[in-house]
Amino acid sequence: MKKILLLGASGSIGKSVLKVLRKYPSKFKLVGITAYSKTSSILKIAKEFNVKNYAISSTDLMIINNKKNESNFSDCNSYMVNNVDFDIVINALVGSTGFRPTVDAIRREKIIALANKETIVAYGEIINRLLKKYKKAEIRPVDSEHSALWQLLSGVNKKNLKRIIITASGGVTFKTGKQDLEIEDIMAHPVWNMGKKVTVDSSTMMNKGLEIIEASFLFNIEPKKISVLIHPQSIIHGMIEMKDGTMISHMAYPDMVLPIEYAMFYPDRPKERIIKPIDFNAYSSLSFFEPDFKRFPALNLAYKCLIKGKTYTAVFSKANEIAVKRFLDGDIKFRDIVSITDKVLKMHKPINILTEQSIMNAEKWASEKALKVRV
Repeated sequence: MKKILLLGASGSIGKSVLKVLRKYPSKFKLVGITAYSKTSSILKIAKEFNVKNYAISSTDLMIINNKKNESNFSDCNSYMVNNVDFDIVINALVGSTGFRPTVDAIRREKIIALANKETIVAYGEIINRLLKKYKKAEIRPVDSEHSALWQLLSGVNKKNLKRIIITASGGVTFKTGKQDLEIEDIMAHPVWNMGKKVTVDSSTMMNKGLEIIEASFLFNIEPKKISVLIHPQSIIHGMIEMKDGTMISHMAYPDMVLPIEYAMFYPDRPKERIIKPIDFNAYSSLSFFEPDFKRFPALNLAYKCLIKGKTYTAVFSKANEIAVKRFLDGDIKFRDIVSITDKVLKMHKPINILTEQSIMNAEKWASEKALKVRV
């Protein structure tokens, strides 16, 4: 039985993880959970799964072995990673807060099922260095697109690879054709059930920009070999094209349970189905569209930052994170999110020597600038 530590238990990814745990109680034991807020949800989960270690960071409440922890802790997620006995940590945190517990888990040479793309986007080079040092540590991507690519790439010789293709639903912007959207419009995502930040990122295509950078670091693939296709049905989650013209795709009903299961069971697969089968009558036609880079400038920004390297990817991620928060708080318009990120990037003077501290400094700078910039 594998012991599971779940960071971000009350979010959309966390809820999908709980579905898997309920389905396979003989395979996995939940030993620790965290959340930013939602105390009642965490207490309910702790009771249902008999979890002795849980924390809510916004209230400084942390219970270890069913006893209140009096330690001064600045990051309950890292505390849990360092002090709880587990086999797999599922990092379902949002934003750069996911970096520190990921590093701590690598240093403990644990398996990290990673749904927190900002960690790889900002700190990809640092993470890869650590993985070479702590050889027993392992990152298993939980994003549906990267899980698909992970599965596809494991079956081919990368010498014969021409490119990888990341698919995107296009969000509400693609579906409606509107550029000026309110929060209520954005939350009406056409396919995936996600948290607010990821749903906004989907509609600006920032999410796909982050995934381009993440794929490059995860699979060691150069930018020119990474493509994006808009695929509104979200049935194909990733494709690879070989040099001989062969196209290989990963298809499944769009449900985050599947990549979560794969990361938890790997190298095996569960013998039963939780997600729905594809109804081919409902999906008798699959469509694909090349993205319009003028309509979705976030994609251009992502490629530029990935090519420039240094601290650009960290600034890209953090500036967008703050801009999305400002939008959700009603401080800026939807169309301002990418513009603010672009302005912050143009002001950035990159740091050439990449260390944890230099990236953190770049993130702090980007956060301060993105809070003040007006379009």
